[in-house]
Amino acid sequence: MITVSAAIYGCAAPPLPDLVWPDPPDEPKIKYLRSYKGSSDFSSSGIASNILLGGESGTILKKPMGVFAGNDSKIYVTDTANSDVFIFDPKKSKMNTLGGMGAKVFYKPIGVTADTDGRIFVTDSQVDKVTVLDANAKIIAYLQPDEPFKQPSGIIADSANRKLYVTDTHTHNIKVFDLDTLKNTGTIGKRGKEEGEFNFPSHLGMDNKGNLYVVDTMNGRLQIFDKDGKFKRAFGQFGDAPGMFARPKGVGVDSEGHIYVVDAAFNNVQIFNEEGQVLLAFSSYGSDRAQMILPAGMAVDHDDYIYVVDSWNRRINMFEYLGEKAKARASQMIKK
Repeated sequence: MITVSAAIYGCAAPPLPDLVWPDPPDEPKIKYLRSYKGSSDFSSSGIASNILLGGESGTILKKPMGVFAGNDSKIYVTDTANSDVFIFDPKKSKMNTLGGMGAKVFYKPIGVTADTDGRIFVTDSQVDKVTVLDANAKIIAYLQPDEPFKQPSGIIADSANRKLYVTDTHTHNIKVFDLDTLKNTGTIGKRGKEEGEFNFPSHLGMDNKGNLYVVDTMNGRLQIFDKDGKFKRAFGQFGDAPGMFARPKGVGVDSEGHIYVVDAAFNNVQIFNEEGQVLLAFSSYGSDRAQMILPAGMAVDHDDYIYVVDSWNRRINMFEYLGEKAKARASQMIKK
């Protein structure tokens, strides 16, 4: 009972070593911080109950798919097995779900985003709907595109430019909506292999300039558009060498313009510069700390914290880009 007692009564365990990329002696650029799995993340009895009961108590992720990190520090995660959207709130040390708040309307939620007005947008590929909810999970509207959705997946809001982008995977385009009126104001792309065309597009990302990043899944590349929807550039091809893609998934961009792309076949995240040159890859196949099996969506928040959906391990892995913002935080900690 020594191990159980230690978990229950809080005897301090030795700290785990930092996990960073690249390996020493190179200067670290990415650091693993923690993972999120469910309500027990914020419960003082979570570890003990897991040991005594032989499992995880409370509400847990089962098949996470998409993730969005808001400026309010909340982490939104779609879960297709739970047919729900989880909301982790580290600042308040609590977790909730949209279903638990009353919005039990989802079948296969894929993508999620939120705007600066507090609204939450969720794509549901099983019923071909995009639901708009307020911060209290009250349904405000369903998006009404000019042409019906055919498996909506990725979604991201550009609050600064008052636009909302939705990937319509089986129509092979990106539908653009006005954030104020929720009207469909246009589309980006069509099916094809040329610049600005797509073959089953999926995840979306956005940088701090309003540029849109589209994972062009079956063309094995990433395409980038400006805030007006004009094609800027594309990079990537199918292959198994660094900088290539096998099963590209989530995409995100940090405050310094580095582009992160998840690959479910490589079980890692590759980092590119703005021109598409690969700089680094982090994580690997497995279930240990910072590892992944079948990763899916990802997000980078305004503080350069990175969140990656680790689907098979039923968790969200959190990392930190050790750039200027991380250095500023470290400096503030030293002053305190």
